[in-house]
Amino acid sequence: MNIIGLILSVTVSVASCGGSTTNSDNKGATETTSVGGVQYTNGVTDQNKGMKKGPIQVKGTIQNPAVSKIYLWNTYGKTNTKMDSTAVKAGAFDFGSKQIEQGIYMIGTADNNMASIILNPAEPVVELQFKGGRMENGMVAVNSKENEAWAAYVPQENVLLKAIKDARVAGAKSSLKGEYEKQVSQKEAELSALQAKMIGAYPNTHFAKVLTWKQEPERTDMNKYWDNIDFTDRSIIHGLVMSDRIQNYMRSFSKGTEPGFISCISTLAEKSKADDMVLEFTLNQMLVGFYESGMENICLHIIDNYVNGESCGDADLSNIIKSTAESIQNLSVGNIPPNINMTTMKGGKVDLYQTAKQNKYTLVMFWSSWCEHCKGEAPEVKQCYDLWNPKGFEIVGVSVDNNKAAWETAVNDRGFTFPNVCGMKQWESPVAKDYRVTKTPAFFLLDNTGKIVLKPKGIREVQAFLAKNIK
Repeated sequence: MNIIGLILSVTVSVASCGGSTTNSDNKGATETTSVGGVQYTNGVTDQNKGMKKGPIQVKGTIQNPAVSKIYLWNTYGKTNTKMDSTAVKAGAFDFGSKQIEQGIYMIGTADNNMASIILNPAEPVVELQFKGGRMENGMVAVNSKENEAWAAYVPQENVLLKAIKDARVAGAKSSLKGEYEKQVSQKEAELSALQAKMIGAYPNTHFAKVLTWKQEPERTDMNKYWDNIDFTDRSIIHGLVMSDRIQNYMRSFSKGTEPGFISCISTLAEKSKADDMVLEFTLNQMLVGFYESGMENICLHIIDNYVNGESCGDADLSNIIKSTAESIQNLSVGNIPPNINMTTMKGGKVDLYQTAKQNKYTLVMFWSSWCEHCKGEAPEVKQCYDLWNPKGFEIVGVSVDNNKAAWETAVNDRGFTFPNVCGMKQWESPVAKDYRVTKTPAFFLLDNTGKIVLKPKGIREVQAFLAKNIK
């Protein structure tokens, strides 16, 4: 029987006029209030406050005879890092008992086949069953209330979030905008009701706390937006909740302007100072988010004022955030990016620094055989290379493929005669990580000193630059 069908709502409905609930006196009860017309259910209690660390054994079965190894990934916002692996024997696996911090983690057979799970020392043994090829679609929790709840909630949340997104997109293109806004409000109400029901059915769990954090009761008030987040709770760094909330916060209150982003950053950094580790996590998420959005000026503002500056006071920031900041600085216009020293498809060697010295301009082009945008620009890339290569222009093609045959076929079919290399690990290849590439195509144009002079969005920008700067 569907788990959701068994859930009974035990929430208490309380009328309110704009006030928000607090956690201070919440010892175990679940309370639902209305904040500015938005239903909000507070599932943070004395029992699930804060981050706990303790021994947890993760074991189970997987019904896939082709799988011989399974992995656990630590999560840090949107970044997943392998933390352990174990063999699968006769369909069974057991990671043994290990000291693990409370939070959301990933389990899977590969980096493109993972399922999110909740690990909480309150459940020292977590037994899971995976049925079918896709980990995220076939997980059953044998003895874990945390994961029983999570497995039931996530698919329904995905359906509702997709419906909300689709209605917003359709409304932006339609003259019947009001009708689509009603659809959005209806689906948001359904999501709030689902969260209230699930929090009530699984009180005092980390799951209930995560669902509390997912809610945005003060979504229209910049000063109160973070009131339902405990910035001293380090378990918030494990999972996507904070990353999603930061993105929504910037979208809602920055107005898309540089002063607006800077104001949001200041408010969020100030609140995050409650804990050094949470502050570092927040700064890291903002740095990566703004960099991937092409907002390097905002990144440099964060680095100058919060990582290298004095805005964070006596906060003890680790080398991790400093390394992220240095990486982003090195990939900014006017700086020298990491060297690329790899074997080409034809067996030669590429040394990016040497290549740059030997040419007026060198384009580092990240691409893939499966990227339709890359395929569409390929004829113009070839035309640009053929025209400007005799005049001192070179291209180093860096594929993020993990299939050698597909990569080689694409190089030949597209007539790419310039040097081509491939890390064969998609986004996990060292060269892709060094250049913080998360989508293709991506371009970096270097001068003969190795400095980045342009980070174009497409090959036509490169052509225009070369026409102006190569005589």
